This record gives sequence, C-alpha cells and structure tokens, in this order.
Amino acid sequence: FMRHSEAEARARERWVETIAAACRALWADCEVKVFGSYSTGLSLPNGDVDVAVLDVPERPAQAMKMLANRLLADGEISWLEIIESAKVPVVKARAQASGLRADIVFNQPDGLETSRFVKARCEEYPQMRPLLIFLKYFLLQRGLHETYTGGMGSYLMCNVVLHFLQRHPSRENPKHYRATSLGHYLFDFLRYYGQEFRYDTKGISVLDGGCVFDKARRGWNGGYQRHGASARLCLESPLDPSGDLGAPCFRIAMLKNLFVHALHCLSHLFLTRAGPEASLLCPLLLDPRHPVIAARQQLLSAEPVA
Repeated sequence: FMRHSEAEARARERWVETIAAACRALWADCEVKVFGSYSTGLSLPNGDVDVAVLDVPERPAQAMKMLANRLLADGEISWLEIIESAKVPVVKARAQASGLRADIVFNQPDGLETSRFVKARCEEYPQMRPLLIFLKYFLLQRGLHETYTGGMGSYLMCNVVLHFLQRHPSRENPKHYRATSLGHYLFDFLRYYGQEFRYDTKGISVLDGGCVFDKARRGWNGGYQRHGASARLCLESPLDPSGDLGAPCFRIAMLKNLFVHALHCLSHLFLTRAGPEASLLCPLLLDPRHPVIAARQQLLSAEPVA
C-alpha cells in the first residue's frame, strides 16, 4: 500500500523533468540526478524528491537564486524557500501542478553515493526495505523523522536497520532465516534498540559485516550533546569512517523510549492472543487517519502559483 502508484510515480517524473528543463535552460551542460529515498524506493507517498544539479559553473548561492527566479517566472512552483545557511545549501520548492516537494542542491555528488550504498544493501538484505518503510511512517507520525530537529533522518535510519539485520541470529542459521517473518524482525528490532543496545558505551559500524565498538576507545564519548543528554547514538559513516552519522540525533532518548513503548504494544497483543482480524500495526503503532494515508489522493492536486 505504501508504494507509489503509477500516477504518483508519473507525477514525480514530470516534476523532476520540470526542474531539469529549468536547469538546462540556465546551464546547458549541467547534469540533473535524482537521489535519496525516491531513487532507492524508500519514499513515502508524501515524500519529497531529492535532486542534485552537477557541473554548474556558478556558486551554490547564485545558482539557487537563478533557478528560483526561473521556476517562478515559468509559473511552475507554488512555494519556495532558499536555505543558504545549511551545511549543504538547498532550494526547497513545491510544484504548482501537483503539490509535490523537491530539495535541490548544486555540485554535491555525495547524495548519489549514499543512494548507491543504500540500494546495494537493500538488495543484500530483502527485509530492509519493508522495515524502513514502516519505521519512516512510524517516526513521521510522531515528528521524529527529521535530522534538523534531532530525530532520525532517512540515511541514519537505513544504517540503524542495516546494523540490526547484520547481527540478527537468523543470519547464522538457514532454517531459522526461512522461518523468521517480518513481524519477528520488527519485534526484535524494537527490543534491540529499545532495551538491549548500550547507547552509553557502544558505537555502531556497518562496514565489513558490521560490529559494535567501544566509544571511549575511539574517543567518541563526547561530541554532540544537547538538552543534557547523557547518552547518544554513535554510528560510523560507511562512506567516511571518521564521521558520526548519529551525532545530530539528540532526541535518541525519546526514540529509545518510543521503541520500548512499541515493543510493549506488540507484547500486549501477543499476550492477549488478539484474533486474526486484529492488526498488529494499527492503531497502536500506525494511525490510519494520518494524512499520508487518509488524504493520499489529495497529494497530487494543483496549487496556486507562487
């Protein structure tokens, strides 16, 4: 159900082509590439499209303003925001024809590398994609899905799930692997990150099959601290091992408590032997009335021109 319909996929393709046409009108030799969740098949129905514009001869600040002016002049957008102060400067725009959003960056190929990495891991671990789709929706409903607000962003979440799958016992026993359902994986994920993982002393690496390491020995015990957090999530970047993907996730204590709560919800359903008609996900973990589901058909409606 959470996969894009044909109409939703076509609308995103048209939106990307609109952006690409505006870019090529300004810079004939530029390359326009899609990366992020939409390119990896991990986007929710209301998800935005991440676009990288490469080989642009302008500085990012100037390029952003030029593209914004072009899209406004063409009447293609209903809303626009330029964020120059971000670590990676970005243009945020919403399509007038469909209401779809896009994040557009200039001369930044890093997102393409991370997308290739995530795609490859999803092929290696087939349970990864459905778990990620659930978790993205689960955190979205609770406002804990954005990196800039201290939540767990998409790329960090991919590596968190990857580490869990790398160390899951079913990997060591083919019979156990065949008998392990997605429900088992979800339950074990919530238990691992809600109760078992030692955020205070351990860090995560997903390289070479994955492992945990002692944060103190690596000197990662300090670093990014906000709101008096005594423990934080440390996760080594697989593409830059000196980087800590978990550092901005300063609401990890809230996420940990949320995973514990979800684990208790599932345990309650198991213990009460809920009937076959009962959902393990709705309404305790997912709210079917959330706009991503309830108002899905309205996502592609036209909006006023900015």
